Amino acid sequence: MSAEINEQEQLVDNAVAEGGAYEVIRKRLLEQGNKLEEATRQINQARLDEFGSSEMTVAARVRVRTENNCIARDIVQVGKYLLFGYNVFIGLKKETLVEDVFALFSLTGEGDALELHEQSKEGTFLADTRFKQDFSELYRYYKATKLVELTVKDGKLLMGFQIGERLEDIRVFRWAVSAAGDTVEYIDNRGERDIQLPPAYDFEWTQCTREDTVHGRHPHVNILDKVFVETVGGDLTKKIIPKMVKVFIPNRLKTKHSLSTMQSFITPN
Repeated sequence: MSAEINEQEQLVDNAVAEGGAYEVIRKRLLEQGNKLEEATRQINQARLDEFGSSEMTVAARVRVRTENNCIARDIVQVGKYLLFGYNVFIGLKKETLVEDVFALFSLTGEGDALELHEQSKEGTFLADTRFKQDFSELYRYYKATKLVELTVKDGKLLMGFQIGERLEDIRVFRWAVSAAGDTVEYIDNRGERDIQLPPAYDFEWTQCTREDTVHGRHPHVNILDKVFVETVGGDLTKKIIPKMVKVFIPNRLKTKHSLSTMQSFITPN
């Protein structure tokens, strides 16, 4: 221990002799950083020895070729196949077909020799008659349709399509996938509830109810006896004990029954 202290003092003395205060501080920080890195490495190694580990590595890189130039959207494994979804500009073509959006591939080889081979859709789940009919109607009635997501969730293959300008304007095709993946059956095109957008907030919200509404001369919403919200005379007023903040709202929100505009007011837990 004393030898290590003497070595550190010698390093500091040498730094002082060779340069100014900056070099001394820099060398001390580098020494502390190296010690911290070594301690972290030892702790991590002890964790690996105790619990083991499984690292994710890239097995190989392969090229996926399609008939037309496209923008790749997603790829999932369905049984023995890889389902590749993409968007392509059809141009003057009258109708968008299943093969213009989806392709099936099989993976062969091992290590760096992995290769993707496109498979015929005949006899596969993509040749389902009901699916092809729903797919054709989707692209016929919604000209701006584009594939946004492919996912396998809770034993279902979900194909998400955006059919409008808003992200909420989606249509989802559902398939039932067996545990082994060898059977894929088309369910319907009403799986919007199965694909949920990521939450906009990292906490839960509690919606106000009629019990939180106070009627009378000054109708308002009472939130935990701490926040009071009212919409009277076209103004949105939020009273926070012991402060009061008054905010004006646009004319389009002025209604005859102003309290009704605040019945959906929500607060975080």
